[in-house]
Amino acid sequence: MLKAIYKKTLIGFVSGTLLIGCTAFVQAADDSSAIQKRLQEIVGPDAANAEISKTAITGLYQIQLGMTVVYMSQDGQFLVNGNLINLDTQTNLTKQAQSKARKLALAEVPGKSMIVYPAKEGKDKAKHTITVFTDIDCPYCAKLHKEIPALNEAGINVRYISYPRAGMGSPSYLKAVSVWCSADKNKTMDDAMAGIAPEGKQCVNPVRDHMMQAERFEVNGTPNIILDSGELLPGYVPAKKLIEMLKSSS
Repeated sequence: MLKAIYKKTLIGFVSGTLLIGCTAFVQAADDSSAIQKRLQEIVGPDAANAEISKTAITGLYQIQLGMTVVYMSQDGQFLVNGNLINLDTQTNLTKQAQSKARKLALAEVPGKSMIVYPAKEGKDKAKHTITVFTDIDCPYCAKLHKEIPALNEAGINVRYISYPRAGMGSPSYLKAVSVWCSADKNKTMDDAMAGIAPEGKQCVNPVRDHMMQAERFEVNGTPNIILDSGELLPGYVPAKKLIEMLKSSS
């Protein structure tokens, strides 16, 4: 959505962080028709999928299309691309909306299509789940993979979605297919992450679908980690820090 918006230089554009605490626009009536018209000009037919909702600022509306969240004045003249923060609660409303969208979208990805490293059970351990877009040929993915035992011990499930960044038909893609087609996916993934090339295999597999999901989630690197809250962590995060983050959110 934003790529299309950037091409429309006629639109007033503001980038940054918007803080609630002032009246930005004067709203004459509760009508988003001008916004819908502007979106139609910008993104075409996809505009019908946009969710338009009022914000706490009079005359300012939130526009959500997929994982993209921006703001627009009621008259459709001004676009704001940035974080909307409630200063009273210190809540980043933009990230909150994006996390909710990711959580809902993640629920639509078949769990059986992922490779899962389950948490160790324990009555004193709060269970969490992280979903990782991973690439077998990514050094930081391999580094995170080595820390899965520590994550599992802390009560965290780790789920893998394949995202070979080199693209369809690349050596990384073929390795991913071979792993997902192996009889013991977890063991083959362990070996692949340790640098042992998997035996070449072909089968009906989810790797292509996973790559499409990466585009949907606006993933542009690996590893990308989605917490069970829907928050996206774009890059490697040490297990110790991940555990602390998840415990603090419980």
